[in-house]
Order: sequence, then structure tokens, then C-alpha cells
Amino acid sequence: MFVKPSLKAISLAVCVATSSLLAPHGLAQEVAEADNEAAFQSWLLEFRSEALERGISEQTLDEVLPQISQQRQVIQQDRNQAEFDNTYSRYLQRVNNNRIEAGKELMAEHGDMIREVSAHYGVQWRFVVAILGLESNYGSFPITEPLFSVIATLAFDGRRGDMFRNELIAALQIIENGYATVDMMKSSWAGALGIVQFTPSSFLRLAVDHDGDGRIDLWTMGPDVIASVANYLASFGWREDQTWGREVSLPPGGEQSLAAPQSAGMTPDATCRSFRTMGAWRPLEDWQQLGVRRSDGSDLPTRNLPAALLLGDEGDDKGYLVYRNFCSIMRYNPAFRYALSVSLLADEIADISN
Repeated sequence: MFVKPSLKAISLAVCVATSSLLAPHGLAQEVAEADNEAAFQSWLLEFRSEALERGISEQTLDEVLPQISQQRQVIQQDRNQAEFDNTYSRYLQRVNNNRIEAGKELMAEHGDMIREVSAHYGVQWRFVVAILGLESNYGSFPITEPLFSVIATLAFDGRRGDMFRNELIAALQIIENGYATVDMMKSSWAGALGIVQFTPSSFLRLAVDHDGDGRIDLWTMGPDVIASVANYLASFGWREDQTWGREVSLPPGGEQSLAAPQSAGMTPDATCRSFRTMGAWRPLEDWQQLGVRRSDGSDLPTRNLPAALLLGDEGDDKGYLVYRNFCSIMRYNPAFRYALSVSLLADEIADISN
């Protein structure tokens, strides 16, 4: 005889069936995570041997390595960088009134120092300030990730393993040399340090103790921060007598007709040569003959600088003629959108008189 099951019996059967289905999956996930952690610890042990061979002391390694843990969330961040994933129009929203006003406030408080230190390295102050605005909102953005864990995770991940392995050695050298304590070594998810967001290797090569107090302070707004950014740009051939470029208007169909490979133009400056997707470099007079004009429709400058045409989002008919200083900015972050944001922000704050 058929007996209609009760609702309670049906619910119990569903729960049992669901549990039986989920248990193997959950167990497999736990096993995978345990295997991953075991592999990470094995990797750290191997890395310790390498670090000793490269001159890092046991004392430093004993202090740092036990504090390292995997930061799995940084892998997702590394795969989804806004500089490459966003459209120009969306990314350039970072050049907004809040960031412009914050730049003015920074100059009101530290303007004399910023101008003096930037000039010492032959870099216009507005570009230094704009980089700080994009990197850390002038030092106000909370940078709280444990740098050693972030870099070790990225090195273990393998996508750019060799690069981050070297950055981990550089970070240990910062501790070894007494430039910072382990507690100070906080970073973004990308493993960059301080207000200036230098990688550890950039810290060792380009950070400056400008005030001569025996330490390089990239965590407090002051001469070391300004000098380090200016020195970074100067080290890649910054020209104080030039700007970054300018927004331009294109002739009809210019998005299609003006695009050309780098090989189709003149040989660019050595700093720019590696950025092949920037396209052909031509003298400004050639761009003028091709129908390119300033954004207001007037003629391009008569100074015959080499320039490359950077196109915006497809269909927006926006273009930017960029000069060799643009390439120096891209050495800070090799993304067109980033360098363009720095450049446009620098233009917005250029008229600050404080």
C-alpha cells in the first residue's frame, strides 16, 4: 500500500541527499587548500636558502619569514588591474574635483618645499604632485597590507614569479640595511610601498634621503617623498623644458587613418622605444599636415617636438599627442590610462599659486 510521505520526511531526505553530495566536494576543497599551503611552506623553505646565498642574514630571515602568510585575495587583484581593464572614460574619472582640491590643499600646506625639491631634480612640481594624487591620494589612502606576505604570495603564484621573487629579496634588503622596520613595511595589494608606491627594488635604486637625516622616509609627506618621485622621473630622462603632450582633435576618420605602427614613424627616444603599442612617432609639423589640431581646433605648436598619437576609446574621436615625458611617467606605471590620468591631473593643478 502506498503511503504518502510527510513533509518532514521529504525535508530530511533532501538534507541527507544534499549532504552526501556536498561532503565530497567540501572534503576535496579542504585537501586542495591543505596541499596548496604545504606547497607554499615548502616554497618558503626553498626561498630561505636562496636568500641566505644572496646575502640576507639569518637574523633578518628569522624575523620576517615566520610572519609571512598567503594573501590569496591579491591574486584576484593582480588579474584585474583597473589600468588595463577599464575604458579610458571610466578610468579618467579619477581626475575629479575631489582629487584636484586635495592637490590644492597639499600645495597650500607644503607648496614651498614641493617646488624647491622638485626643481632640484629638474622636474616640474605639478607632475610629482599628480603622481602622489593617483598613487595614494596624496598619502591619505590607507595602505595596510603586509608587504612581505603580499610579495611572497605573488612570487609563489608564478604568473610573474621571478620578478616578485627578486622584489622579496629587495624588501629583505631594506630591512637588512635598516631603512625600515618590518612593521613599517605595509603595501598595497600590488606590493608597493608608502605614499609614493615604490616597489622594493625601486626603493633601493631610486628613493632619496633628501633631508639628510640618515633615513629614507616614504611614509610621511616630506622632502624624501617629493625627491624620490622627482628622482624616479629624472632617472628616465625627464625633460624640464617639455610637458607631457596635449589633447587634440582628429580629422574625420582619424581614428582609423592615423593609426600606424611604431616602425612607420621616426625612431623614438630610448625611453619610449619599448612602448611599441604607442604607435608611430612623428614631428608635430607632420601631425599638423595630417589634420591633427589642438582640442580647441587651433594649430599645433610650432616647436617641432616628436610626438605619438594615443587614441581613446573606440568611437569617441578623442586623441592625445604625447611627448617623450609621457614615457617617463609610464616607467612609473606602464599603462596608457595611468600616465594619461597623471598628465591630465597635472594640467588641472598647474595654475595653483600657493
